Amino acid sequence: MKASKSALIIMHCQNDIVDPKGLYSHSGSFAEVSRRGTLDIISKTLAEARAKGVQIFYVNNKFSEGYPELGDHNLPICTAARTTNSFLVNTWGTDNPDIIKPQPGDIEIINTNTSAFSYTTLDQILRAKGITELYLGGVATNFVVESTARYGSELGYNIHVVEDCCASWTQEMHEFAIQYTLPQYGEVTDSATMLASLE
Repeated sequence: MKASKSALIIMHCQNDIVDPKGLYSHSGSFAEVSRRGTLDIISKTLAEARAKGVQIFYVNNKFSEGYPELGDHNLPICTAARTTNSFLVNTWGTDNPDIIKPQPGDIEIINTNTSAFSYTTLDQILRAKGITELYLGGVATNFVVESTARYGSELGYNIHVVEDCCASWTQEMHEFAIQYTLPQYGEVTDSATMLASLE
């Protein structure tokens, strides 16, 4: 696989979700990320992918003050942010942990939905760069990763879900998506296989 045609997209790995002090850590996401060593694996994968010339994207969930992006009938998983006063732009909760902080040359996409493509510039940037191979990682496997895999495959991208760079609220939720749902939209792989395949 040509690195120049590839992107590694890390989604919703932000403090409100993956830190024990985060407003959504009670969901089980922090426990699962910790148990699986997800952030350590993502960190190593990011470093090697950058060295090979892969374009890195971060997709972080961020809302403006007052949550004008949310109406009364949005997805409950999104409108919950307003109830909990979470994912506000320019707050600690929307930052990535230091271990996986964006580096110069990485691209950050702000989204307000469960798919990295919904109402964002991701598709536009990917096409401008001639990228066709999307390697997906993030939290949660069965939410943002799955939604992005579905949308991306419909747009014609080749989807590769990097299993060890993903986690969910429970082990069962992660494994169900990995075994039954995500293979319908692309390839399920792991970080070692991904990095070995890049030219």
